[in-house]
Amino acid sequence: MSEEHQEAPVSEEGPVPVLRWDLGLFEQIVRSFRFPPEWDARYPAQGQTAADAPPGYITLFEDFFLQGNFRLPATNFFGSILSYYKFHISQLSPPGMVRVRHFEFLCQSHGIEPTVNKFRVFYQLQRTMGFFSFASRGTAKKILLNPPKSFHDWKPKFFFIREEVLPIAMPFREWTEVIPKEDLPIPKSAQWYQQLTATPNRVFGENVLVAAKMSDQWSPSSRELPVLKIGDQETQLYQAAFPAFGGSMGVRPLRDDEEGWYDQIKGNFMFPPADAFASPPDATEGAQYPKPRPLRSVTSAGKETFYLSSEESVGSSNGELSSLPKIFAETFEEEKEGGC
Repeated sequence: MSEEHQEAPVSEEGPVPVLRWDLGLFEQIVRSFRFPPEWDARYPAQGQTAADAPPGYITLFEDFFLQGNFRLPATNFFGSILSYYKFHISQLSPPGMVRVRHFEFLCQSHGIEPTVNKFRVFYQLQRTMGFFSFASRGTAKKILLNPPKSFHDWKPKFFFIREEVLPIAMPFREWTEVIPKEDLPIPKSAQWYQQLTATPNRVFGENVLVAAKMSDQWSPSSRELPVLKIGDQETQLYQAAFPAFGGSMGVRPLRDDEEGWYDQIKGNFMFPPADAFASPPDATEGAQYPKPRPLRSVTSAGKETFYLSSEESVGSSNGELSSLPKIFAETFEEEKEGGC
């Protein structure tokens, strides 16, 4: 694949560097993450910046997906983060995305409901180089090990997509607004706080995110359940402690008394209304940076299956989805080297 090597100025005022990434990688993202055609994901034209989203479209960054474990449709928890902190998703940096999704995964892996109030115990909103992110609160224990130290040239690697994919109100937060410092009590005696132990940042495969209820890429007709295998034992991922390394992902048949996995997880996502993409965006409206038309707020709803067939299911009765021992081994080595 070819690379665009045009030098891009980096501004501290916002996400404005010009295009500098590969069309082939963009097309791979669209295929790999199964964006349906009606979402109209668009590779920007040469010279366009992340601030140039057409009316009715929003800007997303490649590293949200490739480094931050972000998926569409987004989860209700991610929507609650945007709603509470009142910023637009295009104002979030990849390091911020990493922290949000790592926290969500850590909660789900322990069977704990992720909430904004729990998140706030560990993190404080901050501004960095024109974007919002989250810093660890000094009085709380650290739950993220080995976060990425940097993201190489992430600002110019963006694309546009219909704003309806995130069916919540997303105003742009003023950069000059004062961010109050939060001094929250630490619930050290709470069971959920004790369960959330420090774990490394990881980029997970789709099967792991599906099992953690953070991706909906599972066939509604599947009669199998994703499981984490540890030795001869099988357990659903969200019921297993994430630090229990040494396992691999697999599937098992549903029992007669069990609901299909897709039906179990679909309420965890913000699905656009069924007719959200029926009409093209109004040229006089849309999420034109920096003053967008806020999206109408909608509640989570059942999803019409329009792009996932049983043949495309992440799960399969053919055997294991993917092996994780190597990841776990690397994790232990990093912890030893870091003295954790």
